[in-house]
Amino acid sequence: MRHDRLVLILLRRELVAGLRAMRRRDLAWIGLGGGALLAYAIADIVLALHAGAARLRHDQVLWALDLPLALAVLGAVAGNAVSGLCLERAFAPFLKALPLAPGQRRHMAGRATLAIFAPLAVLVAVLVGFACAVIGKPLPGGWGLGAAILFALGFGTAALWRLRRPRLLLDEVASEAAPVGWPWLRRLDRARPRWLSSWAWRLPGGHLRPSWKMVAACLPLAVAAILGAWASLAGRTAGPAAVAGLAGGILVFMLSLRCQPLGSPVLRTAPIGFTRVWLRLVQLPLQLSLAFFLLPAGAALAAEPSAWAVPVAGGLWLLVLNGAYAVFGAYFLNAPFVAMLSFASALAYASYETLEYGRTVLLGLAALVFFLWHRARQRYRNG
Repeated sequence: MRHDRLVLILLRRELVAGLRAMRRRDLAWIGLGGGALLAYAIADIVLALHAGAARLRHDQVLWALDLPLALAVLGAVAGNAVSGLCLERAFAPFLKALPLAPGQRRHMAGRATLAIFAPLAVLVAVLVGFACAVIGKPLPGGWGLGAAILFALGFGTAALWRLRRPRLLLDEVASEAAPVGWPWLRRLDRARPRWLSSWAWRLPGGHLRPSWKMVAACLPLAVAAILGAWASLAGRTAGPAAVAGLAGGILVFMLSLRCQPLGSPVLRTAPIGFTRVWLRLVQLPLQLSLAFFLLPAGAALAAEPSAWAVPVAGGLWLLVLNGAYAVFGAYFLNAPFVAMLSFASALAYASYETLEYGRTVLLGLAALVFFLWHRARQRYRNG
């Protein structure tokens, strides 16, 4: 049918528009700098695989359980994200004028999901096969093909589950116009301008609507916090709860931060500075992040009162990481998933390099954060 490729066309044009919106100098920095860092990371990974080749080849748990489970989970996460992205384009409000039934829109989204899945599966097969060849594992091609199959099983299961639930998507779109929910956010969202966080979250008047997405996001975080607190109280040590509070706090901040208003022409022409708007957008996610952190931190302090410095240090690191991610979110204001991926990659790379070069690597991470802050501020001022 003539509309089958519509979602793919929309995604391709969004990608092209995003690339054209960036300056050539920024593209060169991203391409050359990212390529150099990627080549350096690949070289380090190859050296690490060579060093542990004998142990990796004979690790039965790794090949029988850990690797298949990791590939299936990775495929499920990717399938859920890709199918959700395609469904949003297929059920976009500006496409309501087209005479397309919900089944046709699901078919469009499914075709786009399948087109995006193909290169991802090839990439997984190549990476796993290359790793097996480096460590001397027999039949690296077979292992790569098996990895692609496991990734495909997880991807297909999550994508089919998401694509076969159009009613929920339509209900969510319809609920955006219904100002029903819990108005408790007004008590947290009082700083001026008062409408800013509600606009960023698309909330009518500061109301919070219950939805399956909110439940799906909150339940694993609550379980992780409870397990971390239980592990600390059972073992009389502050470590597990502090780690759970730090990881959960930054994840809550990343999931709740929305920086799209920084790209609004109406807001940029208003007499409001970039710093004030940025701090205003950060305030409510920061409150939610600290509220989540308090439960594991309290459990860590109760489990080992003498180690009070551990939860205090966790809270300070939480503030630092939240501030760093807020800069990434402001720079990638229309792409929160790209902001999360870039922040996680930069943090993982800096943590890995500190093992070899010490904490001086953190200066490079701080310089990157300052550069992104400067570029986001310049874009806010000049458009």
